[in-house]
Amino acid sequence: MVSSLDDLITREDIVEVAASEGLVLEDEDRISILKAMRSIDVQACPGSGKTTLVAAKLILLARKWPYKDRGICVLSHTNVAKNEIVERLVASKYPEAQGLLSYPHFIGTIQEFVGKYLAFPFLRSKGIEIRQVDTDACVQMLYSKLTRGTRAYVDRRSRYSNILYDFRLDNVDGRLKIKVPTFPSGSKSNSFKELYGRKADLISNGYFFFRDVYTFADLALERSETLLSALRTRFPCIFLDEMQDTQKFQDDLLRKIFSVDDRSLIVQRFGDPDQAIFHGSGGEEPNESFNGKTASDMDYVVNKSHRFDGSIAGKTSVFSLNSVPLETEQSEEKVAELLAHASKAGKFQHTLLIYENDTRENVIDCFAELVSSQFSNEKKESDRFCVKAVGAVGNEIDPAKDQLKIGHYWSSYDKTRSKASFKPATLQEAVEFCRRSEVSDWADSYKLLLDCIVRFLRLAGFIEKGGRNHTSRSLRMYLTSKNQWADFRQTIHLLLSATGKIEKDFWTEICEKLKKIFDFDTLPPEAKAFLAYSEKAELFEDDVDAEGQEVTASVQSDGNSYFHPDGFKIELSTIHGVKGETHDATLVLETKNYCCDLEVMLGYLTGCLPSAAYPNSNLPDKPHATRAFKPNKTFMRQLYVAMSRPRHLLCLAIHSDRITADQKATLLRLGWKVQRVIVPEEEEE
Repeated sequence: MVSSLDDLITREDIVEVAASEGLVLEDEDRISILKAMRSIDVQACPGSGKTTLVAAKLILLARKWPYKDRGICVLSHTNVAKNEIVERLVASKYPEAQGLLSYPHFIGTIQEFVGKYLAFPFLRSKGIEIRQVDTDACVQMLYSKLTRGTRAYVDRRSRYSNILYDFRLDNVDGRLKIKVPTFPSGSKSNSFKELYGRKADLISNGYFFFRDVYTFADLALERSETLLSALRTRFPCIFLDEMQDTQKFQDDLLRKIFSVDDRSLIVQRFGDPDQAIFHGSGGEEPNESFNGKTASDMDYVVNKSHRFDGSIAGKTSVFSLNSVPLETEQSEEKVAELLAHASKAGKFQHTLLIYENDTRENVIDCFAELVSSQFSNEKKESDRFCVKAVGAVGNEIDPAKDQLKIGHYWSSYDKTRSKASFKPATLQEAVEFCRRSEVSDWADSYKLLLDCIVRFLRLAGFIEKGGRNHTSRSLRMYLTSKNQWADFRQTIHLLLSATGKIEKDFWTEICEKLKKIFDFDTLPPEAKAFLAYSEKAELFEDDVDAEGQEVTASVQSDGNSYFHPDGFKIELSTIHGVKGETHDATLVLETKNYCCDLEVMLGYLTGCLPSAAYPNSNLPDKPHATRAFKPNKTFMRQLYVAMSRPRHLLCLAIHSDRITADQKATLLRLGWKVQRVIVPEEEEE
């Protein structure tokens, strides 16, 4: 069958689509990838336009796809990646591109695909309705249903994390096995029996951990003689995006369905092992079929970035675990455009900030002044000007331990307030979060509030006719049928259109509108608490000091943002939180997880490492070290991601005790500016 797709895409097709879509697709590697109609693995460096490449290939295929009942399957790790591809297809000038958004094609996350085509049909065939797939919600339900004794046991054993997240549902020789956390071999204890029973109850009532869906999918494949062949027939062409973030259990299942060794299938995988910072996260085993490959194992390596110029490319490429020679794809004209945003003609000065114990909390101020002095006023005043300070470790500080985290530089930093991890306790807290300047995307804010309303309805016991909890989709259908959708949308708009502090009278009016829309006379205590107003929920600081004078110095509107008098802000985040982003300026903060990351990695920046530190590299031998060196893969990947975010300005912060005079001299020769962080002089009265 694949022979029908051989040579489907020609160079002439690529030239035509590139011209129509306004794309630059001239280099031979990208052209070869677009033409390839066989299974391939592609490593694409930061800023290489991987999503553009995937979308271009989909458009090319859509224009010439020969089947009416066979489709293209596009799988991503996250909704963000999926939506980016969908948006590219929707914006295409070719109407055939939009055809990929419906039957017989599928574009979605791996989770969505596994549920839709394998797990959910299997579960329904066993009489189990799927009410909710959400690990956090399941953990909360489990905990709420435990007896006092078992709850005390869970609390005692949890320590730093909730052990209830460690439940596993496995397929063992065609039979389901529930693995209860802290009981690897089972037990006759009451706690084991209760935990086992509560997890079994969740499953039978249609509530699942995200991980459970893969177990049922695997079971469905075992129990059906035709499912595997049906999927391979339906989807002869498969694209896997962001492969570096795929866990082993996901990869194992996908390779069982869409084997790269099956010549009847075209499986094309795109990602960057050098950016695999979620590699093995959450206690899961990492995928090795893609992340374990070296650059020479890949079919194609796209090593040219259009995000930044050669100065950042050179400084970042030393952290490529696969020793990919990262280069810039910026033409002289584009480089000139980048440098036009500098306040002083010539270039941006990438800077190493060196601090002492008593100046650590001045690092962000120092970085802010660097940004202020190096960027033009026009750039700083742009709505799209993006500046971030990032670190690898951002969780809560334990004063009793020797730690170095983002909060040590910025005491108000709170990882839980980031967009990625934010889970509001009340509706008011969600609205306050949306009103803050850091959340500028109305669609994201709308989705957050819609999810909160769905949660509120669940707390209120408001369900569909079939006895299921409402989803955002079913909620819209219900309100439309009751002619209440317009009123509901208007209410959400009222919540999002205003700014600043929420007044009690306004909140009472909103709550009454919601109760009227859903015809609620009374509410159970849980739902009442979720709608309750609190004076303490205010997340804003007034722009006046205690004396009533207007504040002109740098201020913060919330724990994770710093505002400079020039009008720009610096957002603080973990490195994991900014993966996939592009900034104008980025500060990488030294943090400590057992050891200090930048200190360990300074040898890469200076180039003073033994050759053994450069696996698969053609670089010349480095000066011999006194002992064998083993690369820290975690630190390398984290710094590679962090340092490849900025277009213009890259800065690092490190303690003076962790850098030598020789290292500073070497970095100066390599083009870094080295600057000491000082305490700003107090203004004279």
